[in-house]
Amino acid sequence: MDDAKITPMRASGLPRPFFSLAATEFSLRFSLAGVKSILTLVLIDHVLADGLPGSVGADGLQRMLESLFGPLSAAGLASQIYGITTALLYLSVPVGGFLGDRLTRRSGSIYLGGLCILAGLALMTGRLLFLPGLALFAVGTGIVKGNLSVVVGALFADGAARRRGYAIYLGFLNGGIAIGPLVCGALLLAGGWGYACGAAATAVGLGLLSWHLAGRHLARLEAAPARDPRPAGDDTARGDWPLLLTALLAIYLCFAAYEQVGNLFLVWARARVTLEVAGWPLPVSWLLALDGVFTILLIPVVQFGLRRLARFRFATGPIWEIALGCVACACGNGVLAVAEATSGGAPLPLAAALGYLICIDLAIVLVWPAGLSLVTGSAPARAVGFWVGMFYLHGFFASLWVGPIGAWYGRIPAAQFWLLHAAVALAGAVLLLPLGLARARRRSQATTTSACANACA
Repeated sequence: MDDAKITPMRASGLPRPFFSLAATEFSLRFSLAGVKSILTLVLIDHVLADGLPGSVGADGLQRMLESLFGPLSAAGLASQIYGITTALLYLSVPVGGFLGDRLTRRSGSIYLGGLCILAGLALMTGRLLFLPGLALFAVGTGIVKGNLSVVVGALFADGAARRRGYAIYLGFLNGGIAIGPLVCGALLLAGGWGYACGAAATAVGLGLLSWHLAGRHLARLEAAPARDPRPAGDDTARGDWPLLLTALLAIYLCFAAYEQVGNLFLVWARARVTLEVAGWPLPVSWLLALDGVFTILLIPVVQFGLRRLARFRFATGPIWEIALGCVACACGNGVLAVAEATSGGAPLPLAAALGYLICIDLAIVLVWPAGLSLVTGSAPARAVGFWVGMFYLHGFFASLWVGPIGAWYGRIPAAQFWLLHAAVALAGAVLLLPLGLARARRRSQATTTSACANACA
């Protein structure tokens, strides 16, 4: 398939529909991050508050959870609902990918998911149907998420261009994550959660409009029969299973180490770091905002560095970029381990926390675009949506790690706790090393063979 003919390029070198799709992703993340930022508060203060009519399903859900975990306060039940919502969202991504692969076209799945989101947000404006609406919102978001990423990957015929496209796409994604909580949080305080849901719904509606405007450029791409761009005689034409499974495992390990940034890293920083700049106190939550800012700032830096390497014939490729990202994540956790081991118990400078954030954000800027590019380029064409969904399960599996391992925080020295996370991330790089070396050796042999054939000719 000649994607250059199907998707004309802008002067920026990106396909014409790219920015419309990136705007749709921005709106989706605005909605998701905005709702998640107020969800626990709304549940505690309104939906689960004593003396008020509860949401449909709340009593049954509470009885089921208390049979497993014992009595739950309103805060405990809200925390459980938050976790279930996140898990439902991630589990919906491969399901949505399967719908796009087999039952509907990508556009059908994205419109279906968008309508689920809008219907869910409408139900969430009232207390009675809040939980059913929340479930519908999570499922719809998962359906859109994976299918949108598949369409973005299909715009690019070249792997390096695809990785660059996904990196820029990551910037739009983080923009939505940063702005959504600011807007929805302010509206919650000013007018109530109904206004926050309205803002999230407006963003999704604008995102669907942006998707619709991109439709005329995407119609020819979607109308073309799904087929693998690799040669018919290529042994990997049905999907490079060893590469896919190994890469996904490495990505899961990297994100497992990364996800503590929104969890125990903040607890650790509040207790151990001098959170002030020029004498002004720094709210610990701002460290999480810096996480998104650093990610956006690092995208052009990394892309410039990769282009410079390619110019000097040091092309990295997705395997090596994922491995480098795993190493960067290990270094970030290693910064905290070394800082703790050498501090002697004294308060740590802000530089330790900032060094950690820069390293783990560098990891995401390397791993996320390379991982999506590898999956869309190596998965069987008729199942690429499902495999993109499997990629997005990194959040689900990371959540399974973050909770249980968090129980060890405070039981073992902090240096050991962070060193354990560094080892988990480094294990991802070690997994990919044999694959990267084998593929580099095959490329070298192919180049040598081609050179010999040209010389003989």
